[in-house]
This record gives sequence, C-alpha cells and structure tokens, in this order.
Amino acid sequence: MERDTRVLSIEMVEQITSIRRAIHQHPELSNQEHATQALVERTLRDAGLDCISTVAGTGLIVDIHGTPANKQLVLRADMDALPIQEERPDLPFASGQPGVMHACGHDAHTAMLLGAALLLHQSRDQLKGTVRCVFQPAEEAEPLGGRAVVEAGVLENADAALALHIDPDIEAGSIGLRDGAMLAGGMEFTLTVKGRSAHAARPHHGMDSIYIAACIVQALQSVVSRRVDPLEPCVLTIGKIHGGTAKNIIAQQTIIEGTARVLSESLREAVPGLILDTAKSIAAMHGATVELDVAPGEPVLENAPEVNRLARRAANRVIGAEQIIDLPVGTMGSEDFAFYTQRIPGAMFRLGVRAPDDRHPHPLHHPKLNVDESALPVGAAIFVEAALEFLS
Repeated sequence: MERDTRVLSIEMVEQITSIRRAIHQHPELSNQEHATQALVERTLRDAGLDCISTVAGTGLIVDIHGTPANKQLVLRADMDALPIQEERPDLPFASGQPGVMHACGHDAHTAMLLGAALLLHQSRDQLKGTVRCVFQPAEEAEPLGGRAVVEAGVLENADAALALHIDPDIEAGSIGLRDGAMLAGGMEFTLTVKGRSAHAARPHHGMDSIYIAACIVQALQSVVSRRVDPLEPCVLTIGKIHGGTAKNIIAQQTIIEGTARVLSESLREAVPGLILDTAKSIAAMHGATVELDVAPGEPVLENAPEVNRLARRAANRVIGAEQIIDLPVGTMGSEDFAFYTQRIPGAMFRLGVRAPDDRHPHPLHHPKLNVDESALPVGAAIFVEAALEFLS
C-alpha cells in the first residue's frame, strides 16, 4: 500500500508554520544561533525525542532510531540568517533584529526539518535504521558549519544525505532536481598590490598601486573570457578595492578582494593559478609586485544520482510527477552542504516557494524575499517519504 505523508504534513502545517515565523522574527547570524538552537531542542524534547547532541557550537543533531539496522540517512537544514535589513513592514512576523534577516530561507529549512523529525519520530516503528537530523549553523559565513559538522565526524556512520533549498523562481508545490553539479564551488581571494609611495605632484618617483590594481581588475576579466573553456561555467567577481592613505599621496599598497565560482573541481583547482599569473604579469609590467591569498570556501555540490532518484520517488508520492522539474543546469551559488556530498552520496533539491500570483519574485538575499508557506509541508513530507523508503 502506498504511503501518503501529505495528510500528516498538512495536519502539522500550523506547527511548522508557527516555528518558521518564530525563527524568522528572531534571526541570528552565523555561529550565533543560540535562540534558534534552543527552540529546536525544546520542540524536540517536548515531543519525546531525547537522543540529542550539540555540534559545531550552535548546531544540533537528533537521532531517530527505528528497529536495529546498520543503515543511516542524514537529513540536514541550515539555521543562520544574513546581515540584511528586512524591508517587509507588511509582515506581522518581520525580523525584530535590526540589520539581520532570514533572506535565504533558512528559517523555512529549519522548520521543515523539525516537522519531518516530529513525523519520523511518530513513524519510527517503520524505520529499519537511523535518521540523523542535522540542524546546522553557519552556512553563510566562515567558519562554515558544514565543514565543522563533517570534521566532527557526524557522517562517519551515514550512508547518504539529503537536503533542500528554497527557490523563489519555482512555484510553490513544485521542486527542481538535477544529477551532478547542482551548485558551484567557491573561493574568496585577496590580491595585495605593492608599489612605491611618492608625492602626487611627482608620480614618476613612485609606483602607483591604485592604477596598477585597476589594470589588474580589467585584465582579470580575460581569465574567464580567454583562459577558461567557454563550456565551463566560471564567474569571477571583484567586490572590494582599498588603496591609499591620502588624496595627495601615490598609494604604496592596494588590496583587491573578490570571489570565484565554478561548476567543476578541476577548474576550481586551476583558477587561483590563473588569477595569480594574470595579476603578476600586469604588476611586473609596471615594476610592482603582487601577492595572492585564497580562502577555498565550499567545494562543488555534486548530486549523487542514486540519492536524487530517492528524492524524486519521494516527491512523486507527495506532489506527483507533473510537479517535478528537471533543472537543465546548476547554479553559481555555493552551499556548504557540498562538504557532506564530498564525503558521502548526497543530494539537494530545490523547493519552490513562489506564490502563484507573484510574477516578479524577489531573489534570495533580497530584503523583500517572500516565502509562500504552502511549500513548508511539501518539504517536510518529502524528507519523511525519503527516509521511510531509504530505511524500509
């Protein structure tokens, strides 16, 4: 007989929605998720779950044990907010924390996984093995929670991992799936251009690091257009430049900060060398020097086909095949769930949260991001269905 967790999830929709609104109203930045951690733990313990432990400082793990079996599925949600001022005065549960907002849907992610944990606890007699629910901190900022969770050994006995991310471009009630590269691997880099200081009236006595930095910024665009295969997605962005100490002094040093995002690990390894080669050649042409520092960031998030198929079958039972979208390409955002999928087979699917009448939805990380809450029971139900099948 086919299971149907849609009914269970709809019965819990008020609780899941209430939890999401409470978290949205009290957002916390990366590695500061103390109140969110406490809310999740309190809700779990009130429902009778007690196999709970902390991870990565402000994260939580809850294990839901079925009948003894050497099989484990990890379900993961992130909990942190962003340093963004919300611009939704119409929202009764708008952020009460100035300059902090859940603009990436992590409030919804946490509420859905919490709802799934409660449902799976009720259905634990159907599980042959363990569901490990990871409420992870710090997806948005270093030190990244995904890395910390993996380094803490949370995945040591796990066979697979599943996560979701809201998507305001997909209508609520639908999901997006893709095998292979789902999200980009990222890195942050800093180039330090070292010239020579001089009086602004005598530029020939100096070596203008600001001018040289400007030349480097222009030349870096050729890394993507001329040194990377056009069929390989690559985005290189310079987001910050700082140089000089006074307006009448030739700047001795200028710092360039940026990010690079790619959809293959081989290119991720090659990009720092391409950046440094380009910057060094420009600096040398002007008699200056340049140094490169790279913070590796997240690896490419590769969806394992077998876990993706599990998510597809679960979604088919919850929303029907007609609501499942096959995504043609990955996206250039990054996600630290990639640390999980680098270690064990895993997959992340996109959960639509666009209201049917919203023709111009605001993107993730926007101060007016809207989440159609009818999607919340869908996400929770897919988690539950996937776990029940995996551990059947």
